[in-house]
Amino acid sequence: MFGTELYIALVIGVVLSLIYTERTGIMPAGLIVPGYLALVFDQVIFLVMIFFLSFITYLIVTQVVGRVTILYGRRKFAAMMTVGILVKMIFDYFYPIFPFETVEFRGLGVIVPGLIANAFQRQGVLPTTLSTLVLSGITFLIVSLLYFL
Repeated sequence: MFGTELYIALVIGVVLSLIYTERTGIMPAGLIVPGYLALVFDQVIFLVMIFFLSFITYLIVTQVVGRVTILYGRRKFAAMMTVGILVKMIFDYFYPIFPFETVEFRGLGVIVPGLIANAFQRQGVLPTTLSTLVLSGITFLIVSLLYFL
């Protein structure tokens, strides 16, 4: 599900994220993440890998980088994004070992893990994961329904 669905999924994801955040106070890993994840919501391995890379990024920044430098605000966000990109590059290096195609995963896997890792640090792993998956699923359903109409 790519192409014009990308724009539709992003807009629907942002609108749903804004409504959800206003109602619950929990940000689903950034406003754009549910829209991006909705594009691969029917491919479970991509979702698992994105959240795996996000968690690894979160652990590296909080347990390693955060112990040798002071991280807050923009520094913390920049560290999450940079480490997320580096973790994704390492993952790409080991691509021949993994039993699945990662070509479609390249665009999503660069930015989204850093955004999710930043949300993990800010509001916790479980609330971020659950809210992101629920909103991504709802966005996927809406985009799928629009596609068939």
